[in-house]
Amino acid sequence: MLVPNQAEAHPHVFVDSSLTFEFDSQGLKGIREKWWFDEMFASMILGDFDTNHNGILSKKEAKALRDGAFINLKDFNFFTTILIDGQPYMATEATEFTPSIAEGTLIYEFFIPCKVIEDNKKHTIVATNIDKSLYTAFQMDPQNKIKNLPNTISAQLDFDIAEELTSPLTQMAPEAAFLTFGPK
Repeated sequence: MLVPNQAEAHPHVFVDSSLTFEFDSQGLKGIREKWWFDEMFASMILGDFDTNHNGILSKKEAKALRDGAFINLKDFNFFTTILIDGQPYMATEATEFTPSIAEGTLIYEFFIPCKVIEDNKKHTIVATNIDKSLYTAFQMDPQNKIKNLPNTISAQLDFDIAEELTSPLTQMAPEAAFLTFGPK
């Protein structure tokens, strides 16, 4: 009777997300993310940051949104979980943040630097978006992409359940993108 119950949460924010694995001449440069927020959350955030309510984020409004609603996601690794060759990689930086409004919803686009040099070895990157508090539910696009792949590198991108990312708290395994690349 004195055993504590596990707290059960349910999502309050719903996000559709896509990942683009971007390469340069040396290998993987990083992951470009795009998030589409649900209508309820978008209207709440835009009510605070689209101050003239014209459905367009000015540079000033976009900077205020970045500073007031995005930059704090650093404390949560931007809800991005990455394994590089089985080892956790902490997403501590996001660059090129661009918020926009399309069809009445809020969209975030940003880049997570995640350099993996092509060194004549096969590399596997597993990436997903997850909020471990379960406050935000992510639905990942199964058609993630590869961009700027050099002709000296071979790559394959798959989408599957990531058993290796199962949460001990919820026992749930998220869907994730699996990128494998190496020399041709």
